[in-house]
Amino acid sequence: MKREIIWVVVSGLMVLSLVATACAPAVVEQPKVEQPKVETPKVVEEPKVTEPTVEKPRYGGVLRVVQTDDTTSWDDIVGSTHSGRPKMLTNEPLTSGDWAKGPAGGYGSNETDWVERGLAFENNLRGGYLAESWEFPKSMEGDKATLIFHIRKGVNFALNPESEASRLVGGREMTVDDILYNLNLQITDTRSFVYRTNPELLDAKITSPAPWTIQIEVKWEAFESAVTRFGGHVHTFPKEVYEKWGPLAFTDWKKSVGTGPFILKNNVPGSSATLVRNPSYWMKNPVGPGKGDQLPYLDGVKYFIIPDKSTRVAALRTGQVDVLAEKDYLAWEEGLILQQTALDWMTVQAYNQRTGGGRPVQMNLTKAPYNDIRVRRALFMAIDFETINEHLYDGRGFIYSQPIPDPMDFPAAYFGPDPKTGAWPSDTPQSVKEIFTYSPEKAKQLLAEAGYPQGFKSTLTISNDDETIDYFSIYVDYWRKIDVEVELKPMESAALTTFQRSGANDAMAQMTSASRARSYELQFWTGHAGYNTMGADPEQLAVANEAFGKVQSALFFDKPEADRVWRELNKYAMDHVWGINVIAKPQWFTWPAWLKNYSGERMVSFGVAKDFYRWLWIDQELKRSLGY
Repeated sequence: MKREIIWVVVSGLMVLSLVATACAPAVVEQPKVEQPKVETPKVVEEPKVTEPTVEKPRYGGVLRVVQTDDTTSWDDIVGSTHSGRPKMLTNEPLTSGDWAKGPAGGYGSNETDWVERGLAFENNLRGGYLAESWEFPKSMEGDKATLIFHIRKGVNFALNPESEASRLVGGREMTVDDILYNLNLQITDTRSFVYRTNPELLDAKITSPAPWTIQIEVKWEAFESAVTRFGGHVHTFPKEVYEKWGPLAFTDWKKSVGTGPFILKNNVPGSSATLVRNPSYWMKNPVGPGKGDQLPYLDGVKYFIIPDKSTRVAALRTGQVDVLAEKDYLAWEEGLILQQTALDWMTVQAYNQRTGGGRPVQMNLTKAPYNDIRVRRALFMAIDFETINEHLYDGRGFIYSQPIPDPMDFPAAYFGPDPKTGAWPSDTPQSVKEIFTYSPEKAKQLLAEAGYPQGFKSTLTISNDDETIDYFSIYVDYWRKIDVEVELKPMESAALTTFQRSGANDAMAQMTSASRARSYELQFWTGHAGYNTMGADPEQLAVANEAFGKVQSALFFDKPEADRVWRELNKYAMDHVWGINVIAKPQWFTWPAWLKNYSGERMVSFGVAKDFYRWLWIDQELKRSLGY
């Protein structure tokens, strides 16, 4: 499908949205929120700091969550970490993010906001899941890195008398053997997420050299992969369930058994999933007035499957659900309207998810015409980023700098314009500043110099959601002005991921995502072809490989050096136009006032979706007083 976005139409739509705001129903009690006039297209909404409350958390209530798609797998073998949100609440990994390093109900350290993914490596490790502590190398010696995890004792699998699988396990204590079984299955079963996406881990040696101890030996270049994948992406299940039922254990929700804060009680495909509190859960609240309380506070969590976004937003606005699933959000104009039309119990928090109209575009650097940097610069300079930002996002977005999208988690490693002011750092090469300056005339000149005075035809493979298609249709329109005809090739999510990891991109394609703490550079690393869609250009990839190795070796031993090397890689990548950037759009997350200990978090860590539900509590008195 090919769409053209005409700026007059876009502007008209924005005017209509403002008119809709002005025509909000008269029943709204709260005054209208005056939006500041944006003087620059680089302004970003600041996240609100959660104010501490002296309220003691109270137990009870069911959290109602709405999501777009169904859950099709119940563990990490036949699906990815995010393929089934309920399993994040029923099964646990060795490590995860530290909730207390975010807002944590106003009592956290605010080192990250957990709105995007909290990518800083140090924020993603906590002694609070199935591993209570760990030992990593203090220096780079030998050919391999050795990771040691000390497993927590006294953690039992939840007992659900209604479940045959749970009765088989009998609520027994989780053991090292369970974890060994799970980790080794990840690198031996060809269907597993790790097997399919992390070839560098397939020769890992995973053993238990001492009681309650897991040891993992990997090559140094796979060090971070081992920490993040084995530590945070493998959700442990009892081995006897798989031994008895085999693959059926992952596709039949009735076989769900875990150590998590909730127990899966029912699943209606295409409709809902119901979880109840695990009364024997082991974790305690780490901060605030509820410090020391046994978690979770909620009696349960119920997921509702609603594919249509307008219906999801309506359900949220009318209080029929409490939160949207972690991949959902309100567009900035929807958030503004909601602020002015929703009942006064609603609170709205502004965030910018740094995803733009879609992930940045990569080109195959080994194929003509993209192997000529003049062509890549021409395509970049043909895009008027400021105008796109102003028309689509009222100037509230900012330039998405890749590989590192924003400075919050990596201030020393980030290279790009300041998200608030748009100012470039002092060491920015003039050649980088130039490509961000809209100049179709210069673009045409570069194409002519490269041997394409009449332009050329190409394709751009992207996600098939309407928003992404609309966004990149703008790029298509701009490129047409320099005589480059680009056909959009939308693909549904699974097909696009397969395409991105297949190495089949011979033109332009959306860059695949890398969610690990320090792994945006994976998109340029030859050893991880699953994330690299720019082709195996020897010169460019030699630079990326060298930098990646240095970052890996310095990750724990010399963080300033790791940041320096990574920043230089980012500068090099931008200067050599390894991708075409996008505008990071403002997005909003909203929730009712009765949902406490929540500050708009999406996921606590880079791989665990919604595991923070264990800390939330519902003020049922306030909820009733508001008529719900």
